[in-house]
Amino acid sequence: MSESLFYNRNRNFSGADGAALEASGHLEDYGLTPNYGSSVSFKSSSNSYTTDDFYYELVPLSANSLTAEFNVQYSVHEHNASGLANFFESKSGFTAFEFNADNSGIYKNLSGFCEQYSIQVNNNQNFTFNAKVAVDTAPNLFNWSGNNFTNLEFQGWVPSNAYKKYDVVHSGINNNNLNNFYYCTGDHTSSAANSPAGASTMWTQKFFFEPDQTQQFNVGIKSDKTSFKNSFVQRLGGKKNTQNIAKFDTSYSYTNITDLQLKSMLHFLENKGGYRRFEHDIPSVYNRPKVYYSPSWNHTWVYANSNNLTVTLVEDPLGIIPTGS
Repeated sequence: MSESLFYNRNRNFSGADGAALEASGHLEDYGLTPNYGSSVSFKSSSNSYTTDDFYYELVPLSANSLTAEFNVQYSVHEHNASGLANFFESKSGFTAFEFNADNSGIYKNLSGFCEQYSIQVNNNQNFTFNAKVAVDTAPNLFNWSGNNFTNLEFQGWVPSNAYKKYDVVHSGINNNNLNNFYYCTGDHTSSAANSPAGASTMWTQKFFFEPDQTQQFNVGIKSDKTSFKNSFVQRLGGKKNTQNIAKFDTSYSYTNITDLQLKSMLHFLENKGGYRRFEHDIPSVYNRPKVYYSPSWNHTWVYANSNNLTVTLVEDPLGIIPTGS
């Protein structure tokens, strides 16, 4: 049997092919940008427990409880396909590398791990390279002023300035720095009256982003029910706040939104960390405000300055935003 068959199966390459990329520690040397259609999924991990009065607490599992998984695709020739495969294999799934998800500046340069890749051979010198890159060591709430994922410049509110809808500013109104971000609801020139604390404010901390028209709400109407054996069912009125408990959850879709709106929404969601609650007014049918948190969201690059976003919303049954959270 040939000695060439005896090698470490962790690597499928020998020699110096792709060595420059491997040694650099990041992907930018190849000048590759993921194709449109690539996506990223955010998910938070929290402990939850319910008290006797149906109120529940959410506690993030760790400082890195908010994670992201990028599913990126590259259209490359054979040499680059080999180089990418060699690079990802060299990291062995546990060595972090610098990762630039896009050239549109939506996300910062991140530190990630490749957990899986695949290569599709389309024809001569036409290859499709897919990779999953996990970013799970980013304690985003520790970096309150800039977040870890969203590439949005930190700016304070100033008077006599032209602001656009979806701009994000920081104000010193609240003691908790995480609660000092405000989101612009419409184009305007700033003044004391329309400031974040003004009587005619053009800023909000609500989740005010209007989704696509198609929405679905599944609401369970709950009552105390007793079933008597071989007889009848007796129903009694439910207690306050329990009728729709944990049943007003939904998922919003946003189609072909601009980079500006997307980054504003990503900043809002990342600032909430997947567990911090926020107020939201359902845009149709219902007329009472709700309190939600968002444990997950997914972004897909559609085209230049065009993005799709889906956001999962889970209702707090008592409508409580904890003080100082």
